[in-house]
Amino acid sequence: MNWISWLVPALILLPLAGGLLAGVITNDRLRNVLVSLLALPVAAGGIAVVCLSTFFPGGIWTMTVPPWAAYAGNALEVAIIAVLLIVSLKIRNAWIFLLTLLQLAGVAAGVFVPADHTSTFTLFKIDNLARIMLLVSCCVGAAILLFSVGYMKRHKEHAPQGAGSLQRFYFFFLSFLGLMIGLVVTNHLSFFSFFWEGTTLCSYALIGQDGGEARTQNAVRALLINSFGGVLLVLGILVLKIQTGGETFNELFSKDYFTLPAAVLLTIAAFTKSALFPFQSWLLGAMVAPTPVSAMLHAATMVKAGVYLVMRITPNFQSDVRVTMVIAFAGAITFLGGALLACTQSNGKRVLAYSTISNLGLVVACAGINSPLAYAAGLAIISFHAISKGLLFLCVGRIEQEIGSRDIEDMDGLMFKMPFTSLMILIGMLSMLLPPFGMLLSKWLAIEATIRSPFLLLFMVLGSALTVFFWAKWIGRIQHTGYHAVSVKENMSKTMKTALGLLALMVLGTGVTTMLILNKVYVPMAESVFGTGVLLNQAATFPALIIFGAIAAGGVLHYFLCWRTFKKEWVRMPFLCGENVTFQEVEGDNEIRSYDFHSIGGKIEHSHVTSYYFRGIINEKLVTGCLNWSAWLIILVLIGNTLSKTVR
Repeated sequence: MNWISWLVPALILLPLAGGLLAGVITNDRLRNVLVSLLALPVAAGGIAVVCLSTFFPGGIWTMTVPPWAAYAGNALEVAIIAVLLIVSLKIRNAWIFLLTLLQLAGVAAGVFVPADHTSTFTLFKIDNLARIMLLVSCCVGAAILLFSVGYMKRHKEHAPQGAGSLQRFYFFFLSFLGLMIGLVVTNHLSFFSFFWEGTTLCSYALIGQDGGEARTQNAVRALLINSFGGVLLVLGILVLKIQTGGETFNELFSKDYFTLPAAVLLTIAAFTKSALFPFQSWLLGAMVAPTPVSAMLHAATMVKAGVYLVMRITPNFQSDVRVTMVIAFAGAITFLGGALLACTQSNGKRVLAYSTISNLGLVVACAGINSPLAYAAGLAIISFHAISKGLLFLCVGRIEQEIGSRDIEDMDGLMFKMPFTSLMILIGMLSMLLPPFGMLLSKWLAIEATIRSPFLLLFMVLGSALTVFFWAKWIGRIQHTGYHAVSVKENMSKTMKTALGLLALMVLGTGVTTMLILNKVYVPMAESVFGTGVLLNQAATFPALIIFGAIAAGGVLHYFLCWRTFKKEWVRMPFLCGENVTFQEVEGDNEIRSYDFHSIGGKIEHSHVTSYYFRGIINEKLVTGCLNWSAWLIILVLIGNTLSKTVR
């Protein structure tokens, strides 16, 4: 089993090396082959590391290194911050320049803090939480990587003037994946900070990939907010070093020292990375990036780094109930606020963005509740959300390329125009709100975990209800189509179709085995962290195969009793305010829908059916402002509680 000691560094370096190669290869076909081939070893390597690490004592694999490696971590940390400093000078942003200077000052101050550099320390550590994050990063990330080959080939043809090259794109895109893998397995906080800031740099470059004023502004906003989080991260590491003399998670969780201030600073830094209110604007702005970037940010890497850190920290402060409950409310307000604002959006990517923000808030709320049941729910949400949201983002990107719009109202009739993509996106959406898929059942566990906190429970119930509303709306719009005797064959690249198919299979596979995964994986993980059992109600043992079996049986009956015996002459056009259009007119003109009609002089009138978006009732700007102020207040309360406990 010792060869895992080189497999883990290789898994980190493989995407980084691939990024360097992709950055220098000028031939598009050769680069595409390289990127496509990299997807397999990344996924296989991640699965291999996860499986092999379980055979070590206690199910935890560690890699110790000589004491001088700590200086290497500090050097890498300084190097990446220096790069960010150069970027801030290049874009002439004083605030980012100031924040990066503060980061450098924090790292420099840590050099003068007495520390033990005479003994070995654990550089890499893979436990249950790291295994989950590795599977998310490697498997979902590999599928997104494969999809990007076909997507970016077409994207290049329609990219705006001044857009970055594909060499530049894949350099940062692959580096992004490698840095995320390093982030979730490292145990030393200097190395952690290097990987953390590396993802910040890559996100800045990828959001601004296509150039233009709007994309540049959004990229700068992402860099600004995450640089603020970087300052908090460095400050937290400095406080930890002052208190304990160490820079690893082991010292952070040591019971011999009072490390709550450092933990809270790291937690607020995680809020910025996971785009919780009031830091959500950078993630909404990131929607201007090419779709593979959006998918990677939301599903596999960037935002998952923040909730990973929160889930890593909170179980170790079970006695500080006042602090952890404030963290729970910070997550709950984001869960409810994100779901509410998603209901007001017709832009598909913004719906997905707000949905992501909402679900990240739910994970943080579960972490703050600090019970085995809530922790198990949080672990499950991280996994199931990554697969479903990765599939959804890729589908929306595919739809946008085909119809030239990401507006939900323009997706009318999509089942006829793009049957394969429509099926994929419907699978992704249904997995977000229906049983026995993992997202619904994970939210149910989260609601059960809040049963003793009525106010928090209200947030959970309302947020879950709003989630059903905006997904059901979108599902209805995609299925809203006229009658067509035959379906068209959708043309798309093999890499895109393979990536969507693999993610859909992951969604269906985890849906069939949701209860098995919860009972055999996440519940034991939570029990090992908290040292106590998790009680699941009888509904948690209901076999998902019964539901899927009933659906399959219904589908077979429908096919033989309805579909095969259906006759075209039975179809009648809907009656509106004039003579209905004919089937020949619908089939001869893509702009004509079956529910259009002829008015005076034979003119074809387009009837308009729209979803409900609370226009005139909910003002996005006003609601966002209220949520931001509430979130800042919660952060101040969190800091105040920490200071009061520190003084005492």
